Amino acid sequence: MNIPKVAIFDMDGLIFNTERQFFKFESMVHKKYGYPSRIEDFTQTLGLSFDSVKEVHKKIFGEDFSTEQIFKETRELVAKDVEENGLEIMKGIPELLEFFKGNGTICCVASSTVTPMVEKYLNIAGIRDYFKHIIGGDQVKNSKPNPEIFLKALGKTPFNKDEAVIFEDSENGIRAAHAAGIPVICIPDLKYPNDSLKELPIHIVDSALDVIDLYSE
Repeated sequence: MNIPKVAIFDMDGLIFNTERQFFKFESMVHKKYGYPSRIEDFTQTLGLSFDSVKEVHKKIFGEDFSTEQIFKETRELVAKDVEENGLEIMKGIPELLEFFKGNGTICCVASSTVTPMVEKYLNIAGIRDYFKHIIGGDQVKNSKPNPEIFLKALGKTPFNKDEAVIFEDSENGIRAAHAAGIPVICIPDLKYPNDSLKELPIHIVDSALDVIDLYSE
């Protein structure tokens, strides 16, 4: 495979192990208010904007469910955990970023998380300088599976869709990449793509280390 000119990374569950972290603390908050925590419910919300998550929550938990309050308390617990314990970078990500840097690939982040939080996490982890452009969920009108965020990220560069690759872990992210017409490599985290989606990525790999192998063949 030709090394891409542009590499667009999702963040949560792709660069950092933050999806598992968020689910852990969200489960604690759900229990406090008497709501169940099911991983299959949580994975429905991956890659979505806050407003879209609210709609999913109301369908699952009812109209009285307060996504605002649940998220507020969950984020406070996550922030405390990050301050005390730092962030866990997913396997192979540092090596992949260094590989792309050495080959002149422009790296971008396209995350549904708001831009200031993306910046904060990348800085805490010491990998901010690898990324030329950051597009957070606050910079787009439509969340994944709409392709807007990926098209905006690519638009920051002078390159075409076939010169880029997207790295995603979630089904909504895969849908968005496919809708954007940009090749996507899936590195699953909490959920392996279902049968209707697993043919969309050009590859599904276990870790970012496998991506280096693909481009080194």
